Amino acid sequence: MNKILSTGIALMAVGVVGLIFAVVMEIRTAEPVYYLVMKITAGLFGVGGPLFGLALARRHTSKPRLPRQD
Repeated sequence: MNKILSTGIALMAVGVVGLIFAVVMEIRTAEPVYYLVMKITAGLFGVGGPLFGLALARRHTSKPRLPRQD
C-alpha cells in the first residue's frame, strides 16, 4: 500500500478515536477539556483527508496504461 495512503488512513483513524473520546468526555464529565481534543482531532482530519485524496489521485494517475489488444 502507498505510504501516503497509509498515513492518511492512520491520521483519520486517530481522528475518529479522538472524536469518540471527546464525545464521551463531554457526556460524562462536562469539562472543557474536550474542546482541546476536538481541535486536535479536527486538525488530524484536516491533514489526513487531503493526504488520503492525494494518495488516491496519485495511485490512479501513476499506473501505466497498456494498449488494448483487439
